[in-house]
Amino acid sequence: MDKNEIIWVSKELAERFKKMEAENATVEQQNNALNEYMDSVKAEVKRDFKASLESLDEDAAIFAGMMLRVKQAFGKAKDEHLTASYELWERFEDEIPSVRGKVDSIIKTLKPLEEQLTTINSLLGKISTHDIDKLTRSVEGLATAYGAQKEMVEFLVKHFGKEAK
Repeated sequence: MDKNEIIWVSKELAERFKKMEAENATVEQQNNALNEYMDSVKAEVKRDFKASLESLDEDAAIFAGMMLRVKQAFGKAKDEHLTASYELWERFEDEIPSVRGKVDSIIKTLKPLEEQLTTINSLLGKISTHDIDKLTRSVEGLATAYGAQKEMVEFLVKHFGKEAK
């Protein structure tokens, strides 16, 4: 069985190890080469981490700036809305006396009408619908009259209220 394991390393290190094997380098030399490689990988990871951290700091600063602009825009919109609301309220308060005057004028105009409508309503309530029904039936009877009856009704209507000679 083979004592060797496969690991992922850079191409340069792999070629260096092959050369060291060909030259019959000692285990200590191979370990030193591996340690140098590990130190370079560690330095590269540190560099990448530091760059990522700096990039993150930049992103955080950009985000904070954007949030500040949003906050300022929101504050400006709020202030504009409040100003418009106050102006609208002030115009409304300025127009209240005029509106009250118009409403009072309308009420003064409608008050006598209310009294007249109450009187009309009261009088309409006193009308005897039974008598109206009787009158309606009488008119219908006269409308259907014919012949001698019709002539007699026409004579009575023409001479109603005149004195006989």
